[in-house]
Formats: sequence, C-alpha cells, structure tokens
Amino acid sequence: MPVGKVQHSRAEVESLLKEVYGPSAELRDAGMPGKVDPADVFVYRNGAGKLVKTKLGKTRHQQAQLQLNIVKAARAFHAAGVNFSGSSKTDKVNQELWWMGYGGKMGVRQGVKPSDALNDIFQNGSKYGMECATGTMVILYKGILDTIGPADFDRAFAKTRLFRWDIKDDDFQKAEQHGNLPGYWPGDHTYFKNPEYDPAHSAFQGENVIYLGQGMYFGHGIGVASEREVISSLNSLRRPGATTSAFRDEFELRLNGGKIAKLDIDPD
Repeated sequence: MPVGKVQHSRAEVESLLKEVYGPSAELRDAGMPGKVDPADVFVYRNGAGKLVKTKLGKTRHQQAQLQLNIVKAARAFHAAGVNFSGSSKTDKVNQELWWMGYGGKMGVRQGVKPSDALNDIFQNGSKYGMECATGTMVILYKGILDTIGPADFDRAFAKTRLFRWDIKDDDFQKAEQHGNLPGYWPGDHTYFKNPEYDPAHSAFQGENVIYLGQGMYFGHGIGVASEREVISSLNSLRRPGATTSAFRDEFELRLNGGKIAKLDIDPD
C-alpha cells in the first residue's frame, strides 16, 4: 500500500469528470506539463448543451483528488479481506496497533502512529472484523490519509478512534457535507435502507456504501455491486412475508476537498 500522498493521472481525473459532468468532459494539459493541476483546461457541455471551456480550478482539482483516493481506498479495503462482523462477538482488531472497546469501538494505541494503524487494516485485513458503518469510516479516513500524507494525517488525527458514525474527529466533521449535493461523484457515501429486514440479520437493516462510479458501489458485507445487486442482496435478508423492497436512501455524504486540503501542510 502507498504510504505517501497519492496523485492521480490525467486519465483517472478525466474519467471522474466524465462521470460527473457527462461524456463530453475533457481535460487538456495547460499547466505543468504531464501533471494534473488547477491551470489545466476543462471542457464540458452544461445542462443546456452549451460547450463550456474553463480552467479545472483549485476547487475541482482538490475535490477530484480526494474523491479518487476514496474510490481507491474502497477497492483496496475490499481486496484486503477485512472480515464482516454482524455482532460484537466477531469484532476484532490487530491488538498490537489498536485497542477495542464495547460494541466494536476501536482506537489507535498510545505510541502508534495513526497512519501506520490505518494502513495496517489494508495490509492485514484478516486481523480485523467490523460492520459496514465502521468499515466506511475506515475507507474515508484512508482517502484523507492518501490525500494529505502520513505526517499531516498523524497531526490532524492524532487520537484516531472509530465507532460507526458515533465518533468523528473535529477535522472530519468540519469537512462533512450532507444532503442534496451538486453532482454525484465517485467517492461519495450513501445508504441503502432495508425497511423489513429479518431480525435474525439485523446487521443488514441497511448498507453503507461508497459509490465507485459507472453504476457500481462497494459496501462492506456485500462487496462490489450495482444498485440492483445491492437491493437484491438486502431483499434476500428480509423477514418472511416482507413486501417492501430495499432502496437507496436520499442521504449523501461528501467530504469537502478544500477543507481536507487545508490539512496538507507538510511538503513531502
């Protein structure tokens, strides 16, 4: 796994922009040769079909890098083989780096760098077990780590603790954006509800997912799947006689790339 800041290629950034702005979106090298930067020219057609030619700009550049790092983190989490845990009995961590409290709460041990502890989840996934909400938080934090680098991550998130959505560092909360957000970006977090879930499978009363782009999602416990496949999986875990289908909720969470970028003060 990479241990420093992760920058993405022009092809990766352009693919992301096509997802958000439509298939006509094009990124042209106009800044530092061979490197994606805010000075690059961005061309796309707006909602009225008019061709728009502008600079990529600092805001879009920062957001694109963060979103791509979150997508990369989601795929890496899936590949790492982290165990799905639907009960506190099967929650687990690598106890050399993390302590574990009641109900699956986990925190970085004293003397351990948060960046090292977080990267270990992606390097030694079989040593961990968690439900989908905590897994999604791990992915989002990893996206931040790969955006700002380990030195700044360790400074900003010095006392990293994770417990579903109940524990969030101040800088994470400041960067959170919720609701009806402009566009639908790969790297966004959303939620599928399962209103008539089987109590025997209460861990699947819903599924936290990261949108990967091209209609695909990653949710810990379900894996990489289309919207139809996520809904089908949840519907198979409804109580007997259920008639209400699972569905994707309107909830959306996107981290603000500009606010995360402000945490990046180390030049390396």
